[in-house]
Amino acid sequence: MNLPVYCVKPIDNKKEIFCQHYVFYEKNRLWIVPKVFSKKTINPKIFLKLKKEYSIESILINDYLKPKKETVCIMDHINQAGTNFLIGNTPEVGLPTFPDMSNIYNEIKDLKKNIVYTVGPKRFLNSVVLEGKIISHSVGLVSPVWHYVGVKVYAQNNL
Repeated sequence: MNLPVYCVKPIDNKKEIFCQHYVFYEKNRLWIVPKVFSKKTINPKIFLKLKKEYSIESILINDYLKPKKETVCIMDHINQAGTNFLIGNTPEVGLPTFPDMSNIYNEIKDLKKNIVYTVGPKRFLNSVVLEGKIISHSVGLVSPVWHYVGVKVYAQNNL
């Protein structure tokens, strides 16, 4: 699957800046990384501009998970980050005020499917993994915004 990748990891090879995101090509993929992880950079207005500029129809969100044992396909999330980047940013360009978020994620074949608990970047470093739960850095904050602007979302962990 050679989709554009939205990644939260820090990067060294900053190529181009568009809409407060580093955008570059590496390994024949378009990589998009926010300069700052915040509501100012992750919102429907910005994502619609990224979608249009780079003709994005589908995206692979690469996230950090705990515990990190194997690459897994994220199929759902429970947002425990204390925020949501859609709050106060809908409706946008004729899109609904209260969008359906029941089926955000698409399956990545050959990967184990998991539900994650997104705690956000600030809480992730100090989060404790409870038996049978997978903690996510940020997929539950980023994926609803991509889904809202009409981009097909795939998600996996960053190993």
